[in-house]
Amino acid sequence: MENNKTLYMLGLEYESAAARVKERLDKKREQLRSLKDSVCSREAYVLKSEIVTLYDELRETKAMAEYLKNYYTNNKLALGGVAV
Repeated sequence: MENNKTLYMLGLEYESAAARVKERLDKKREQLRSLKDSVCSREAYVLKSEIVTLYDELRETKAMAEYLKNYYTNNKLALGGVAV
């Protein structure tokens, strides 16, 4: 693995990770939908718990990706500079 990645490249890696989290989330949601009759079961409770955790992870991963990809632009603007 390359040690001198730019923050933008790291942001792109976070975007890829977010896509993988979204896939996992979609699978869990489909599993929950397939339970139909047992939405109050222990299995449904566990799936709902996992779904909430995955939503949190997805939100945080997307936010970090955007932060890293726009790090220099956002900081220039915050310091009164001009965005490139």
